[in-house]
Amino acid sequence: MSPRIDVKFARMLPDPSVEASVQRWVDRLGWTNIAIEHASVSIERSARGRTSACLTLVLSGGRALSTAISRSDIYVAVADTFRDARKQLLGLAGEPTGSRLAIAG
Repeated sequence: MSPRIDVKFARMLPDPSVEASVQRWVDRLGWTNIAIEHASVSIERSARGRTSACLTLVLSGGRALSTAISRSDIYVAVADTFRDARKQLLGLAGEPTGSRLAIAG
């Protein structure tokens, strides 16, 4: 079962290609063997041209994991946010972060 995914855009128009990128990143988190019930991503463009991506994952049992990163490129912001979440998920699973191959962005 794939998690429900909400993508919200602030101070910018919704972008279907960014939404598709978020979907691919959520799918990549599936190999962690931790059930993700819901993913919420908020993408916001700042006045200085940077993009912030905020991710909240609701895991089975109601536990939540959140991370946020700001970058000049929207796709890099999304990718780095999910990479940070992956590190946190690996920590929850009790695995050292170097025990698996990195997922290419």
